[in-house]
Amino acid sequence: MSVYVDDMFRKATVPNGRRAVSSEWRHMEADTRESSTRWPTRSAFRRSYIQKPGHPVYEHYDVTRPMRARAIAAGAIPMTMLELAEVRNRWRAAWRAAQEGQVKR
Repeated sequence: MSVYVDDMFRKATVPNGRRAVSSEWRHMEADTRESSTRWPTRSAFRRSYIQKPGHPVYEHYDVTRPMRARAIAAGAIPMTMLELAEVRNRWRAAWRAAQEGQVKR
């Protein structure tokens, strides 16, 4: 079970409860749902930061530069944005193949 964090650099202001957070954002993703749900406890991230919860391919966390550094210090695997996109493409292909297998039955 692995957690990956990319080096994407996207400036944005996002809502966080009653306030907005302006920062440079990256993605953090896990290769299993179990890793995704355990990771916040392990690295002091809030589970509420999760984006697209429950989706087998698109579930991820949007993280700031300091959060990325914390994630790497806690064991996340740093990658370029393109490397993480390749990993996500493999997950998507496996998920689609599993969906097609269920439909054919």
